[in-house]
Amino acid sequence: MRFRIVSDSSKEAGLDEVRRALNAGKFEEYFEDRCYDDSGIRLGTVLMCRDPQLHFKQRISFSKKDNTLYIDVMLDFESMVMAATTERRLRVVGAALLSEVPRVIAKYKFRNFDLSRFASDLRSWFELNGWLPPEAAPTEIG
Repeated sequence: MRFRIVSDSSKEAGLDEVRRALNAGKFEEYFEDRCYDDSGIRLGTVLMCRDPQLHFKQRISFSKKDNTLYIDVMLDFESMVMAATTERRLRVVGAALLSEVPRVIAKYKFRNFDLSRFASDLRSWFELNGWLPPEAAPTEIG
């Protein structure tokens, strides 16, 4: 699956550091060999983080021509600026992508799309690269 992430942000939001970390962790390559359905759908995601006074709105669209779902993931400007460290920004962005992208895909109901496997792979990448802590394993009650 082709899964590209770009950003549209103010410098103080620190998303250039996030993009470098995505590249260093080979995010696009991680998803390149994975297939979640037989349609060959692609994802184009924009991390949006601008001053709220500019009134940017989230854009979500599907291009049949490109077979691509485009998603703006809106990040809170003040939170990103206040996060200050790269590690905290990675956690914020990882959590936002993990919650937002699968939620939008689910609304489109792509035929035969394995959403649970996609979400699991997305979480795995963030955990393997230290963006998010490992998900707690369920405990047995006995």
